[in-house]
Amino acid sequence: MCLDAKMRLIGLAQQTFVRRISSRCGATVRCNATISAERAPARLGDRLSDVDTPALLVDLDAFERNCDKLRRMMALFPGVAVRPHAKAHKCADVARLQLQLLGAKGVCCQKVVEAEAMAEGGITDLLLSNEVIAPRKIDRLAGLAAAGARMGVCFESVDNLRHLQRAAAASGTCLDVLVELNVGQDRCGVDSPAEVVNLARAAAAMDNVRFAGIQAYHGGLQHVRDPQDRAQRVSKVVERTRAAVQALAAAGIPCETVTGGGTGTYRLEAASGIFTEVQPGSFAFNDADYSRNLQENGSTGEWEQSLWVLTQVMSVSPSRGLAVVDAGTKAVSLDSGPPQLPPCYTQLYGATLEYASGGDEHGKLLWPQGAYQLPMQLPPLGELLMLQPGHCDPTVNLYDWIVAVRSEQQLSAANVGGEDTRVVAVWPIRGRGPGY
Repeated sequence: MCLDAKMRLIGLAQQTFVRRISSRCGATVRCNATISAERAPARLGDRLSDVDTPALLVDLDAFERNCDKLRRMMALFPGVAVRPHAKAHKCADVARLQLQLLGAKGVCCQKVVEAEAMAEGGITDLLLSNEVIAPRKIDRLAGLAAAGARMGVCFESVDNLRHLQRAAAASGTCLDVLVELNVGQDRCGVDSPAEVVNLARAAAAMDNVRFAGIQAYHGGLQHVRDPQDRAQRVSKVVERTRAAVQALAAAGIPCETVTGGGTGTYRLEAASGIFTEVQPGSFAFNDADYSRNLQENGSTGEWEQSLWVLTQVMSVSPSRGLAVVDAGTKAVSLDSGPPQLPPCYTQLYGATLEYASGGDEHGKLLWPQGAYQLPMQLPPLGELLMLQPGHCDPTVNLYDWIVAVRSEQQLSAANVGGEDTRVVAVWPIRGRGPGY
């Protein structure tokens, strides 16, 4: 569906309806309202000052530069594909743009609803990089394959494999299956090469599943700060993966795909000579957590920040040394630490304001205690501010819409309310939710 058609649908969803409400005194009140989940926070052409807050923004210029950087990096590893992970954005519009910019064929998903959102948006090469156990969810996966998607899924037990086989057979289709190998995170996956071989043999004996390879992903290594420590730990991942691939070769079982690696380690897996595919997701958005990773040259962070939470100051209290914004825990995830204000705000206000949770609907920007000798400068009432999420994936999951913007100059605190920054797209996040 083209963007204009989508925006017409959004406009229809925004049509106001009239609700009659009976009051205690018996009178009726005419109430104009719009269901919030159907109401986009912005329209095409809006300035940032027109966007309802809190809102999830994507700076498309920075997003495209991140994708171009990954494409150039992956050109150093011919024969290794990039399959961007859609769990970061859960939005088919973003995924289609990524595939175009990266020259990639398909995406990863972590939940069935994410895969459905991608397929609904026209993406047909999908890997569900997780186990799916519930019968209804397995049926939905098989339904995606029956509808024409190339659908891959991970497994770690023969029982699960049989369920996948039955569902695929009932739908008259075939599922690609990849053995999940535990490479050190001790989460999902089998522990030994022998188990990998046994599961691959079991899959090869079935008609409606096809053994496609191995998943060897270690999420815990993506945020190891020191690059040498990171490389040393990934070498153990590669060692375990190589042993499994060699065991399959010795058993005469082809292994076309070895997939893993994320935003923090993808270059290490790509350079291993074992991995055929990497799965970075957060690279396109970045967040405060990834920005703390040290690089080989001593710098911090590898990616440009393109994802922001736009928030507005709703209260200012110099006596308490704080400003309150409308982005609380319903608007920002705190699992990897609080959101950060970008450095430009330090220059603007003279000190680095610190975010603290004020509850579901409130965030507190605190004047730092160590700056007591400086004249206090708090953002004024009504000011629009940009927050860098601590963790992009769960922050995106809190929103129904992504507001894509472009600016004539680099988006920053200096021009957040300026005329030159305009909304160029509003995209629904169709794969959000707890993962049903």
